[in-house]
Amino acid sequence: MARVTLATVVLGIHCALTSAFSVSTTPGQKISGIGASGAWWPNDVFSFPDNVREQVAELLFSPSGAGLTSYRFNVGGGGVGVNNPTRAPQTFYVSPGVYNWSADPAGVFFLQKAAQYNVPQLTAFVNSAPTTMTSNGRSCGGDLVDAQIPAYAKYLADVIAHFRDQGIHFTHVSPMNEPDDTFGTCGQEGMQVTPQQRANVVNTLRGALDAQGLQSVGIMADESSSTGNFLPEASQWIPQVQKGALAAVSHHQYGFNNDATVAQMGTVGRDLSGVDTWFTEICCFKAANSAQQSNPAAALTYGSTYEPTMIGALQLGQLVYQSFTQAQDAHFDFWTALSNGIGCAPLNNPSCVTTANSNGWNDGLIYYDPDYASNHNTAVYQTKRLFLMKHFANFIWLGSTRFAVSGLPSNVFGMAFKSSAQQSTPVGAARASLVLMNMGSSAVSVQPSQAALGNFVGGAVTSPSTDWQTFGASSSVSLPGLSITTLLFN
Repeated sequence: MARVTLATVVLGIHCALTSAFSVSTTPGQKISGIGASGAWWPNDVFSFPDNVREQVAELLFSPSGAGLTSYRFNVGGGGVGVNNPTRAPQTFYVSPGVYNWSADPAGVFFLQKAAQYNVPQLTAFVNSAPTTMTSNGRSCGGDLVDAQIPAYAKYLADVIAHFRDQGIHFTHVSPMNEPDDTFGTCGQEGMQVTPQQRANVVNTLRGALDAQGLQSVGIMADESSSTGNFLPEASQWIPQVQKGALAAVSHHQYGFNNDATVAQMGTVGRDLSGVDTWFTEICCFKAANSAQQSNPAAALTYGSTYEPTMIGALQLGQLVYQSFTQAQDAHFDFWTALSNGIGCAPLNNPSCVTTANSNGWNDGLIYYDPDYASNHNTAVYQTKRLFLMKHFANFIWLGSTRFAVSGLPSNVFGMAFKSSAQQSTPVGAARASLVLMNMGSSAVSVQPSQAALGNFVGGAVTSPSTDWQTFGASSSVSLPGLSITTLLFN
């Protein structure tokens, strides 16, 4: 593998150790989006004042905000049986061919905002089919009924066609979400779709979309909850999918597996399908070893923790890095863009919104007060994760190609991306980016080389002391401890 020397790295401020790193000339995968979902926070935030709703849309979708290039709209199943009202989205479905298009005004409002901001990738994703199509007549705890698969496919095609006629063009549809689980506790919508059903769902949906003139809408599946479920089940359904019916093999990663297992998942998905793999949901992570909770590069596990600082941001960065470099996924979506799982009372303790606690959850980029209905606190609170995602969405351009970076210190994670077209950035035109995440507490100095990625034009940094700061070109750039810095080249 040919490599080109990019820069010299000096560890620490007083350390004389110098380590050269390089960017491979061998292209990796093309990247097709960075985003998050609209489940289920619109049900709360839609009731906030207009200026707050507009603020949320700008923070997520505007180039001045995170500039997400992917947004996942939750097509609700009606929430029948769901014991958490916020997680019980309304459904458009009334009966076969009959719909209530005024349903789910909250979800539709933020979908419209994403479209108005020209978010390039819009996915319609489903947790549960309408209750007439599930085995228990509920939106959770049941299975998709075999005989209802044609009706289910027609329903989804009708929904997507309706929004097309309203000027909102979905690029993708996901007809199942964690189909390895019935969600029997009914804390949210969900239905089981067995491996033996999944190809039939994809193939039937492809036909229903095509019949509506929706050939451009790609189908992704199966959004398995973890590598442990995906690997044994993939061969049971992917080979039965008709050629051209599947646009992406989508997965989650709640097993928080090691690099080798994650790499295997990506290889299996692509080899069986012939299409890209996409990472389409993750949240709720914390250090697997409590003694390592201040180390964002440490192994992760599922569990409750609210970590709004650079630790929580770089933990997410670790997952994005693993997704792109090990699974070699072409796309990455965080779970819910907003969350009320802040784990504290901001009105009683304003500093709690910027301080880690063990009561909340790492399931949002932006947070709001869970008691807003009674205390009328409709403020929204930005975390460092939002700004980390801003680096990825702004500087890992749609259609750009990833190139491996090697030779960096073990606590600096690097990825390079090249675009075939010139991109407008806050520091000027650019065609290449180098994303560097310093997982250590000490600063690292890099000296960008013009030879590898072009003329260095500047960049942006997010650190413990700054949310977002741009800078111009210089001969040397310092990567603060616990930071993400993107260098841009033209």
